[in-house]
Amino acid sequence: MEPLYEYLDDMEDVLDASGKANPFSTKIAVDKGRLIDIISDIRMSLPNEFKQAQRTIADQDKIIAEAKNRADNIIRNADAEAKALASDHEIFRRASEDAVEILDEAKREAKEYRLTAVGYVDDLLEQAESQIKQAMDNMEKQHRILMEYFHQTVDVIYENRQELRGR
Repeated sequence: MEPLYEYLDDMEDVLDASGKANPFSTKIAVDKGRLIDIISDIRMSLPNEFKQAQRTIADQDKIIAEAKNRADNIIRNADAEAKALASDHEIFRRASEDAVEILDEAKREAKEYRLTAVGYVDDLLEQAESQIKQAMDNMEKQHRILMEYFHQTVDVIYENRQELRGR
């Protein structure tokens, strides 16, 4: 989010560099092209966090799919092994127990992968949320400062007009 702060600083610089449109107006002359460029840069920089979150979600889905495939493979292998050993009752019983253990282990690993992926995505989304909130807070602060400046300017202009009228 560092670039966003730089863009906000650039916007402040543009506003600081602006002058009054004319001495009797509350309006200021601003470099419109520069502000549009800065806003465009902000728009281009914001989606990166969202794209990263989407990639993370896709990675989570991939990890879950891989875990499911691994579990399915383990189940198929255990099933095939159990069928091959079915001729002997004791061996069949052991194979069944092993298959159940393997299946439980595969389910546990799949659950762990999913929880890890969900935690990772949640952390990234929390960071993105925090950064966006920070940017919003900073923008609100800058807006308040700008509005205070405008109010002060209007007050000074009003007082000047009153002086001109002799009041």
